[in-house]
Amino acid sequence: MASIMEGPLSKWTNVMKGWQYRWFVLDYNAGLLSYYTSKDKMMRGSRRGCVRLRGAVIGIDDEDDSTFTITVDQKTFHFQEILSLHSPICFFSSLLGCLLDDLNGFATDPA
Repeated sequence: MASIMEGPLSKWTNVMKGWQYRWFVLDYNAGLLSYYTSKDKMMRGSRRGCVRLRGAVIGIDDEDDSTFTITVDQKTFHFQEILSLHSPICFFSSLLGCLLDDLNGFATDPA
């Protein structure tokens, strides 16, 4: 399995700004999902933030399969697909792949 997957997703920021475009990089080895405001900013190393995946609970929205969540450290992050070429299911499957690749402490949300 490759150590890194990347692509665009929307991230829920807040009620005022709603869904915001972000470029995501999933690093299996580090157990991090980093995000940037654009692919260009990623290339320049200007990270906007990251989500630690150890101990995370990952789930797909019951009503909208284009949306998934990651809950870690008592905080829930919401993500949504942007382009059909980069389905959140790919990111979701890759996140589950981290679980199978020995990132101890992961859990999946059955709902």
